[in-house]
Amino acid sequence: MANFFSKLFGINKIKGRSKIVAKNASISLLFKGLSILIGFIFVPLYLNSVGQRQYGIILTITSISNFISFFDVGIGNGLRTKLGKAISNGEKHLGRQYVSTSYFYVTLLFTGVFLLYCIAGHWLTWSKILNIPANEVQHLDRWIFLVIALFSVRFIFQLIGSVLMADQKSAINDSIQFSTSLVTLIACLILKSLHSLNFYTLLITMCALPVVVLIMYSIIFFRTKYRWLAPSLAYVDHKIRKDLLSLGFKFFIIQLVSLIIFSTTNILIAQLFSIGDVTTYNIAFKYYNITVMVFAILMSPLWGAFTNAWYQSDVKWISKNIKYYILISFAFLFVNIFQFFVYPTFIRLWLKQDMAIPLLLTISFILYNFIYCYNNIFSHFLASIGQVNRQVYAAVFGGVINIPVTIFLARHTPLGLSSILYANIICLLPSSLVTTIQAIQLIRSKSKKEIIDGALYNVV
Repeated sequence: MANFFSKLFGINKIKGRSKIVAKNASISLLFKGLSILIGFIFVPLYLNSVGQRQYGIILTITSISNFISFFDVGIGNGLRTKLGKAISNGEKHLGRQYVSTSYFYVTLLFTGVFLLYCIAGHWLTWSKILNIPANEVQHLDRWIFLVIALFSVRFIFQLIGSVLMADQKSAINDSIQFSTSLVTLIACLILKSLHSLNFYTLLITMCALPVVVLIMYSIIFFRTKYRWLAPSLAYVDHKIRKDLLSLGFKFFIIQLVSLIIFSTTNILIAQLFSIGDVTTYNIAFKYYNITVMVFAILMSPLWGAFTNAWYQSDVKWISKNIKYYILISFAFLFVNIFQFFVYPTFIRLWLKQDMAIPLLLTISFILYNFIYCYNNIFSHFLASIGQVNRQVYAAVFGGVINIPVTIFLARHTPLGLSSILYANIICLLPSSLVTTIQAIQLIRSKSKKEIIDGALYNVV
């Protein structure tokens, strides 16, 4: 498949690191494109099977469960950066230590999180959290208990993605996500044909099958291609824990802010508006978020490539690609504007019904997507080389003001649902400014150092 795409897009003419990025991006486009297609098939299937209200409840439950993913305290991203550096320097033993130590502590953390929920869960009234009648979902607390158990296991085995990304194999990571979507779709279609697709079977299918797929892929990779990185208790090194956790904790802070800004969206909508508006928002999000997903596909190979380029002092390659991706972000801005004009036709073909999206919500999606993509370019580069201190401060500021700003806009302005996104935009702007300035400073500093080192070498 890789050779096919190399010939189709002329990638064989590209050399070195850029060839790896182009190959990963082209294959990722296929898998992500198919995943997006499956995602669009999912929505009418879900709506026809469980209805708008119960689908909104499922979306809210899964978004709440995503909270626990941040209890890895950033170890996944720390592993991605540290392992990428070890691979670039040919340090195989150190690489396996990073992998083994990461799996050990992530397992420890999520086991602790699950046990904590087992103790504290009895004091949570989920019907009030979801803003639904107490008798609408039978045994709701038991279902959420099962969902949290599944998500805890899932987040442990998701570390295989960090290993793949560190080795500049983002396309393979995307193939795992595609496999998960495909298996879930097939299972739902089978259940629907048996007239068994309801709120409960849909919830478990969405949460259990990704775990099964991740476990299978982890076993396959660590027994074949990545046997040399396979996690083992013998390679757990508590001395490098600080190395992983110090960088990982910074990523954790940034992830925590992302949690506040993104994962609380459905909860805020349910509380400030209604549970039905969760579905409306998410359908609009799925439609306009296509550009963000494609941009993320194009960006995903860059983390490992930026790490490799930085430690090999290839500053020109880094600068060239940052400029290139800024141009792409502007191109996607115009794609979102085009989507606005074709939305009514598309939605009728997609959902077989009309569903109006307020103009203010549409505008907010377009603005937010552009700022998010732009911000991602510089934050991606800085994260790949472990320079995230300033980003942490900007992120904390954004996270602190996000919910208060959202509530203020929702209650005291006529923005409606769009207040969610305008609040997110306000919180992203400081980070965009800080990351842009820091990235430019680091690149200029590195360029000057290379010029001086080159001059000294010629003198000697």
